[in-house]
Amino acid sequence: MPGDSSCALKRRRQAWGRIGYCTTGPAAGRRPRVANVQQIDPNARRDAMRHRFLKAAAVLAVAIALSGLALGQPAGVRWRVDTAVYYIGNGWLPEALEHLQQAVRMAPDDAEAYLLMGMIFDVSGDAERALAAYGHALALAPDAAPLDVLMGDIYFAAGRLDEARRAYEQALARFPDAGTAYYGLARVQAAGGSDAAVDTLRTAVEHAPDLIDARLLLGRILRLSGRPEEALEHLLHAQRLDRNRTDVRLELALVYEALERMAEAEHEYRMVLRLDPDNEEAGAGLRRLMEVQQANT
Repeated sequence: MPGDSSCALKRRRQAWGRIGYCTTGPAAGRRPRVANVQQIDPNARRDAMRHRFLKAAAVLAVAIALSGLALGQPAGVRWRVDTAVYYIGNGWLPEALEHLQQAVRMAPDDAEAYLLMGMIFDVSGDAERALAAYGHALALAPDAAPLDVLMGDIYFAAGRLDEARRAYEQALARFPDAGTAYYGLARVQAAGGSDAAVDTLRTAVEHAPDLIDARLLLGRILRLSGRPEEALEHLLHAQRLDRNRTDVRLELALVYEALERMAEAEHEYRMVLRLDPDNEEAGAGLRRLMEVQQANT
């Protein structure tokens, strides 16, 4: 494997994107792309998986920080880790895991190998092994990146809200600018019915302006609290980042409907149905608009 650090960083970003850990920009918040479909049931865990892969700021920081650590790896360990990164990039997760397990046998203090193992366990649905691997990476490189966010997302998906809250708060204690940590904390607050979620989400999008799901959740909470005009700003921003996100378009349709901008609401409902013909909520919304139009004619 080539030893140039910029090439290694590029390979790591490409590989992490392959298993769903998007970096920044429009890709942040998208569903994971996993070639090894035998290990993944995307329909069964679609929503939970999307949240687990909102790692934009955290993973970019990991890529930058741990690529430096990779330069200090013994040659044999570095070959194992680079090979695993290549395999991950091709969707060969079991083969990648074998190399990473060998790497940590050779170098038990290799934080990057544990991080990558955690990502593979995470995307494969093995929460406990993912937590253990992330915990090792965090203990070895506590200041590399807000790895607690990765653990917090697993706790949140499992409904372990107190543990999720602690993980996000620990991340923010070391990385006060981590937008993904604020987003995770806001989800915990919203799940508990706390009004603090709105302010936390505002802080999240301040630090991570292109974090789509933070914009979406903020827009939804604002709409439900009777502030559709404020919601519209965040949803339009999210739509500009990814015009094919049906959940964003659906929420946008509901906001337009609340604002009585019916033509725009109809357009968004139809766009959702074009992207997802079986979307029941969009179908119901469109029928509701048609009934109103008929009643007014």
